[in-house]
Amino acid sequence: MFRVLSSSAKTLSNKAVGSYLMGAQRGLVTLQETLAAQISQKQKDLNTLKKEHGNKVIGEVTIDQCIGGARDVQCMLWETSNLDANEGIRFRGLTIPECQQVLPSFKGPAGEGEPLVRGIFWHLLASSDG
Repeated sequence: MFRVLSSSAKTLSNKAVGSYLMGAQRGLVTLQETLAAQISQKQKDLNTLKKEHGNKVIGEVTIDQCIGGARDVQCMLWETSNLDANEGIRFRGLTIPECQQVLPSFKGPAGEGEPLVRGIFWHLLASSDG
């Protein structure tokens, strides 16, 4: 469910993501306010996922894996990034070149260089899933 929601971030327009992030940079809304507004829906989504799929088996775990730090055990729910063998890493559905186009940069506007660290941080923590 969350991987599907995260992939919908691909559909965000450059303008929507850019203005969302730039609005925070101007102090229109704080990161804390943005996250607080999202918590209720995230909790509902997790409860729905748990109710609909809570009893489904997602894999097997051996004693060696438990002792070895859970290596190769796919059991973590995440929605901020995904590593694709062909496209590379995606952050909330955006590839690195897409992030470079939509996030505020060191030179100023989005698309003019490498993104600001705070822009990436904001995008990872608070960007909408669509």
